[in-house]
Amino acid sequence: MKIVFTFLALILTVSTSATAQSKKSDRDTKVEQELRTLVRSWDEAYVKGDTATLDRLLADEFAFVGGPKKADYLASFKASQLIIQSALSSDIEVQVYGDSAVLTGVDTVIAKNKDQTLLTKWLYLDVWIKRGGRWQCVKTYSSPKQ
Repeated sequence: MKIVFTFLALILTVSTSATAQSKKSDRDTKVEQELRTLVRSWDEAYVKGDTATLDRLLADEFAFVGGPKKADYLASFKASQLIIQSALSSDIEVQVYGDSAVLTGVDTVIAKNKDQTLLTKWLYLDVWIKRGGRWQCVKTYSSPKQ
């Protein structure tokens, strides 16, 4: 009888643990989809020069590692001679840690500068946090993909 009780307790514990992991997994899957949508929104805003959308996506303290801060990044859209024709993120990986997430991917950008069309690929790593019910990017690192 003692063995049967122990066995039932073990099954209940495993079942409860699996259910908790499933709920966490479902939440992480929803968060991952939400973040992928935000990355698409960033790419679209980049092409359009939509600084209002970028302002919402980027936290006040946002900065590129070793590069511009948020205000400088947004101002660069007005000063740029490049016409961004497309920007598309691929190979996106998302790791969720509660109200924080790390995303990595490759951004392929096609731009036109006078008569020259440029195609560049950038490896990137973004750190996103959730504040006040919405996700914002706080830090990004990008490097040309060889």
